[in-house]
Amino acid sequence: MRKVAPLMSLLSAMLATAAHGASRSADCRTILPAAESTHGRWPLEPRDLVRIRDIGPVDPQTFAEPFFTISPDGRSAAFQLRQADPERNTYCLAIVVVDLRRKAAPKIVDQGGEPLLWTFDDLRGIADFPLGVMRVITPRWSPDGRWMAFLKRVNGVTQVWRAYADGSGSAPLTRSRQDVVDFAIGKGGSTIIYATRPNLERQERENAIEGLNGWHYDDRFVPLISKGPLPRAPIAREAAVLDVATGDIRAPRADEAALVATDHQIIGVAGQPGSVGSDGLEIASTNLMGGAQPGSFHAHAANGSIVTCTAPACEGATSPWRLAETNHVGFFRREGWADASTAIYDWDLSSGNVRRLQLTDDVLSSCTAAGKFLICLVEASLEPRTLVKLELATGRRAILFNPNPEFAHLALGKVQRLHWRNRFGLETIGDLVFPVGYKAGKRYPLVVVQYDTRGFLRGGTGDEYPIQAFANRGYAVLSYSHPHYPADKLGAKNFAEAGRLDLEQFAYRRNLQSAIETGVKLVVDRGIADPTRIGITGLSDGSTSVEWELSHSSIFSAAALSSCCWDPMFLAYVGPSAAKHFRAEGYPGILRHDDPFWKDMSLEANADRISTPILVNASEEEFLTALETYTSLREAGVPIDMFVYPGEYHVRWQPAHRLATYRRSLDWFDYWLRGIRSNAPDRQPELKEWDRLKQEGGHGRPI
Repeated sequence: MRKVAPLMSLLSAMLATAAHGASRSADCRTILPAAESTHGRWPLEPRDLVRIRDIGPVDPQTFAEPFFTISPDGRSAAFQLRQADPERNTYCLAIVVVDLRRKAAPKIVDQGGEPLLWTFDDLRGIADFPLGVMRVITPRWSPDGRWMAFLKRVNGVTQVWRAYADGSGSAPLTRSRQDVVDFAIGKGGSTIIYATRPNLERQERENAIEGLNGWHYDDRFVPLISKGPLPRAPIAREAAVLDVATGDIRAPRADEAALVATDHQIIGVAGQPGSVGSDGLEIASTNLMGGAQPGSFHAHAANGSIVTCTAPACEGATSPWRLAETNHVGFFRREGWADASTAIYDWDLSSGNVRRLQLTDDVLSSCTAAGKFLICLVEASLEPRTLVKLELATGRRAILFNPNPEFAHLALGKVQRLHWRNRFGLETIGDLVFPVGYKAGKRYPLVVVQYDTRGFLRGGTGDEYPIQAFANRGYAVLSYSHPHYPADKLGAKNFAEAGRLDLEQFAYRRNLQSAIETGVKLVVDRGIADPTRIGITGLSDGSTSVEWELSHSSIFSAAALSSCCWDPMFLAYVGPSAAKHFRAEGYPGILRHDDPFWKDMSLEANADRISTPILVNASEEEFLTALETYTSLREAGVPIDMFVYPGEYHVRWQPAHRLATYRRSLDWFDYWLRGIRSNAPDRQPELKEWDRLKQEGGHGRPI
């Protein structure tokens, strides 16, 4: 497991434990919500969004791991509850048990520990590669339901811990010298099978020894992440079996080692094509080039025969489960405009009939069957994630645990789901968030937030730009989802070929540009947005869309991006291995600095025609790729400002930094779109710099 530290050298970032944030104790007095207030409403502030209590990751569609588990007797659910503490720059972490019969109050059975970040096992040949997103911590119940086991990090080492369901205590089970990366509970609950990666530590020792004679610069290097060599992938997992009663450790059998051989938390969606469930449900085709085909969804009927679903509704089915009736199967399916809705279906294996039970725009995650009900985490555009009991036949919902009852009393901007097609005819969705106190006929500044608008409208992809805080500050917000651009539109046979063709034609980027600008025009034409005061934000691919827009359009008056930028030098910063990957896709090399490709992709190549003020919220581990663009635009007089957040990766994970990004982004758009200056003392030096940028360079659009 990646060890992280906010204040350290780039090399020690790969080796040291969290030294600044997690070393200070969180204030966990509010980890369980208080009784809900019955009256009052108050403005939402950025801190309210940072302090949201989370079950699972911010983006519930990122991980396959369930975010909660149900006890063997079906009476309780257990999960990790997480709440950020921006003042101490850490998190309160607790394992919570909820009575599904709602007869008892939620109970904390374990508390404390350090945040765990998820890492890629293998990214272009590099092992343990950090992304900056939280790892899902899932409690796993013992067969008798008396206790649960989970991963917990204390004093820089991750172990398997056990907590008793009655709240009587918790303690570590494993005493491994290396981080435990995965585990399973053995049959009967008498053993814990766990995996470590001792070869990771061995490679780090070997790299340190090599450094005495100088490191050879090769595919192990990713200058963005480290000034030294990183461990090579793959790194084998080493399994061991712990006897829970005696503490003895033995070598695993082959079937035991297989339980922890691979990363079951890999990014994706549980139940995707190719999965075979223990109850005989299988989705056998892929959605690679055009969706699952009829006949790809199979199940074993009660008589042992294999039944195939040929109904059109079974195309694209995911996450099947057995309904209470032995010969019925339930499954999920994305459908509706731009496939933005979730449908629940019932497939009768006896008759072959398939009927839709429910359709919703809400995001349902980690759904677990419980008789004629589903226990799910549910979130809507104005409602953070809540544990809910969902009745399949009627659609009725009963709240089992609401982690954030305070949100019912915060002033939130009204939300309207918009549907449109871009000029290529592709379906697109966006959520228009009205300013709090909206008055019809008045035009407001508009901020575009990217690039997935399903679920609770928090901060866009990466949770960087606080949608409801903008609404409370007097902005309209267009939270927009990238439309799906299928590879076959380019005539490609697979995704690799589609990537190459896209770079030749820039079809994907032009597709997104049209979707964004059509959505903005829709809001302007409705008389809501002021066309002279439009801002745009983005992280990752959303940041690339910002760069493309500023190079190909003049509709945006201010911008903020959280990863920057595409220019010829980025191939040097990503390291030799990734550079080979990008060159194979069709990116021109560093020597081809004047290639026409860069006129389309690079802000630096368009510095002479850009005047839009740009804020860069850069992470320490990625800011090198911003230097060429930042320096070039500064020389060209473009008002660009950059802030570097220590110890951050692609996605910001530290609470203090998230709050700082929220606040700075709000003040940036206030300054350039509304002519409003923050009164906060800590913002005054920045305002003086922004004044200088305005006087010496571009001025954005008139205010």
